Amino acid sequence: MSWALWASLLLTSSASATTGAEEHLLAGARFFKEGRFAEALVEFRVAQKAGSGQALWYAGAALQKLGRSEEAIEAFAAADPTGHDALLDYYRALACYDARLYLCADKLLASVGDRSGPRIAGLVQEVRAKIAVVLRDGPSTDTIDWYHERAIEAGQGRKLLATAYLEEALALSALRADHYRAADARAALLHLRRLGSR
Repeated sequence: MSWALWASLLLTSSASATTGAEEHLLAGARFFKEGRFAEALVEFRVAQKAGSGQALWYAGAALQKLGRSEEAIEAFAAADPTGHDALLDYYRALACYDARLYLCADKLLASVGDRSGPRIAGLVQEVRAKIAVVLRDGPSTDTIDWYHERAIEAGQGRKLLATAYLEEALALSALRADHYRAADARAALLHLRRLGSR
């Protein structure tokens, strides 16, 4: 765990760590710092169940460190959009990158670069350079089809993940003159949003 994430967690928790959620957040942060990501994840999930609004961000970071990028994407998507720092957005961007959600990753990384320290800023530049190479020739129809198929595979049981793949498909279609399957992506996203409101 980087010092920034550790410090962020310590600052957001009270010094006395009087609530169960805070105690589990701190325990998770200690495990994370030690590289014990599976144990950190357990603590962050317990903190979430105990009412911590920040726990999903940290759970997402632990999931990313465990190589479970799609689960990390779901955790980040379900997290409170406020109250996190650049490092957590960096982990979210890495999850997107590992799941081939390149435009999602690039957008997050663009915002992280301005808010992070020099070490993370350097890593951001490296990942953004890799994304630029992947996107250099523009998306093919097969590529966009892959995102639609991946969204279908995620299915109704994983709506947040399906949404992420459809949003990527829509963004990629916008890079093409013919906007290949943009209408399909919009219709599927609308369907998922309707399901989510029930």
